[in-house]
Amino acid sequence: MQTAAVFNPTIHSVGEVVTAGPWSLTLQRVELGGEALTTMTAANAANGDGPLDLQWAIAWVAATNSSDATQVINVTDFAACGAEGVLYAPPITDGPEPLLQGAVEPGATLEGAIPFWIGDQSNALLRFSSPFLGGNWADAWFALTDGATMPTFEPVGEASTLGLDPSAPAAFGDTVRAGDFDVTLQRHVSGQEAFDIAPTGTRALGSGDSGNWHAILTTVRNVGSAPRFFSFVALRIADRSGEPWDHLLTLSAPAPDVARELLPGATIEGWQMMETLAWATLDMVRIQNAEIAGEARYVSFGGNVNAPTPEPVTDLKEGDVVSITTTPLNLRAEPSTTADIVAELDGTSTLTITGEAVEADGYVWYPVTVDTSGDEGFVASNFLQLATVD
Repeated sequence: MQTAAVFNPTIHSVGEVVTAGPWSLTLQRVELGGEALTTMTAANAANGDGPLDLQWAIAWVAATNSSDATQVINVTDFAACGAEGVLYAPPITDGPEPLLQGAVEPGATLEGAIPFWIGDQSNALLRFSSPFLGGNWADAWFALTDGATMPTFEPVGEASTLGLDPSAPAAFGDTVRAGDFDVTLQRHVSGQEAFDIAPTGTRALGSGDSGNWHAILTTVRNVGSAPRFFSFVALRIADRSGEPWDHLLTLSAPAPDVARELLPGATIEGWQMMETLAWATLDMVRIQNAEIAGEARYVSFGGNVNAPTPEPVTDLKEGDVVSITTTPLNLRAEPSTTADIVAELDGTSTLTITGEAVEADGYVWYPVTVDTSGDEGFVASNFLQLATVD
């Protein structure tokens, strides 16, 4: 077993003046649960209860600009969490006046409210981490409940070795270690079922293209040593090689949305949702939270993802006219699986071989010209055949 490094920032109580970069911040008072709901509905009757099992919390904060330059503070500089360790930013909502947002001159003080939805309010925390300041050098933590501490969770297990390569993907229900997260894909729904659970704003797009909508129920755990955000584009539908399909449209996900920031050790279950183009096949899901944060992991939808790749065709010569055996097929600028895509071939045009074969990235590539468009590039010979001449 392994455990992440302890994340244990100082937590400040109500009334304590805290230095946070150019700011002196004081948590003045807090409302939780029913009391906060009463305040929110008094501000705007449309506020109502929080979604799912979340409840309202309101923090009143005084912010003094301790620097010699004008500073800006906003409710979005703050996030809050309950004992479950899921951090929530303030929702876009009408709240008690004044909200804590505005430009503050040197030496001046701004006071205002910050409304949140949070989960388990038995141990609630408020975090200041301003994107205007960058990094975490000016972060500060406050107790929204008396004696609140940083939540603790079960130790992190050893990293899973599943899904390391698209040729041997994991399955739905398996847990894979992708960067700072343990990720388990639980369920996939599409079409009308995905449309039915989508949020109102997504359904407003209409049901005409919902046959290409895909929602994936996912369990995510932060196994890192600091708070981490699981991105709303961490999951991408990919082809048999593991390459994500182009033109994948991310849609607002059904509730609960899995794209959240988690404290170390915390877990969330929620949805991600996307729309594919009609020709994209459901071979596998690539899981990668960020290009610079760990290698991708791959999970199979099932079906023929493990079907062998056809053998390369190596006896073609310059001037041969060929067709493709699978669609779509990428025409690459260079003989590489990572080279720029010149065009996505749909099989409606023949190709003419323009040179000798090149071996790279596990494929034999031929330079070709697309006969109808004149596009030039390279294609993998595994998916070529001599064209039939009438």
